[in-house]
Amino acid sequence: MFKSLGATIVVVVRDDAKSVKKFWKKNNLNYIGIPDKDKKLGNLYQQQWNLVKLGLMPAMFIIDRQATIKFAYYSSSMKDIPENSIVFELLKKMVEKKPKTETAK
Repeated sequence: MFKSLGATIVVVVRDDAKSVKKFWKKNNLNYIGIPDKDKKLGNLYQQQWNLVKLGLMPAMFIIDRQATIKFAYYSSSMKDIPENSIVFELLKKMVEKKPKTETAK
């Protein structure tokens, strides 16, 4: 469903490239995994770290093709992640607002 809305899922992983590649291959994941061992992306997007709650807190962003953050969600726990239905609705609204390209006659 994400692809039908023109979306690409990208997961930033706080690990090295070799480990990410191995995990993605082992689990046959069909989305993009980006290693972030040096924490540059996590820091750029202000991803939270909480030692008491087992480390890195999940964060979710919807970023348009112009690199504008359209939606940001910072989780308070490992289980605190928006439902897919919420994300689908946000993506649908973005697609509806996209200007239509006219075709030549």
